[in-house]
Amino acid sequence: MKLVVLWAIPFGLMAIAAVVYNLVESGVINVGSKNEGVLIQPPIQLNGLALTTNVELARDNIWAGKWSIVVRGGADCDADCLDTLLVTRQIHKRLNKEGNRVQRVYLSTAPALSDELTAHLAAENHYMKIAVVDEIANEETNQLALIELDNVLASASQTVRFFLVDPDGWAMMYYLNEHDGVVILKDLKYLLKYSKER
Repeated sequence: MKLVVLWAIPFGLMAIAAVVYNLVESGVINVGSKNEGVLIQPPIQLNGLALTTNVELARDNIWAGKWSIVVRGGADCDADCLDTLLVTRQIHKRLNKEGNRVQRVYLSTAPALSDELTAHLAAENHYMKIAVVDEIANEETNQLALIELDNVLASASQTVRFFLVDPDGWAMMYYLNEHDGVVILKDLKYLLKYSKER
């Protein structure tokens, strides 16, 4: 009898482990995660993307050294877009002393922004960098990275508010309309706490 019990214990533990694994894989059990945003798997490298910016930077170096909160937009900005700009500005301000390690970027494929959006960004978001994708320069090189990113964002279950790019240019997480500023701020503080300062 003792021999049966000794054999049953390891097999019982393996059976329990297999059941728990299947429940986690199927989404029935959530083992938890430190981040509230949706991870982009695998991350997408944006470093080589040719951009024209409103700041004095090498156009392929806009991501260097800072975490970036990136709002993907066009020539115009609707009510949801304006709300996202407001939320990202408030999050950036609430980072306090860590705010200098983060930048906000408005990323557009439109060759020019509308007069209304330009005026709004100048008045309400004057520290936000504006990056316009240079379609001609990207024709043969890194257009695929942007297409891949847009496909990931479009496949999300809800509208994507914005995404995060790490200091090495990797788009690695995005946030949906369901994510409020408090959980996003918590995520950013966690990332900044455990990432090396540059």
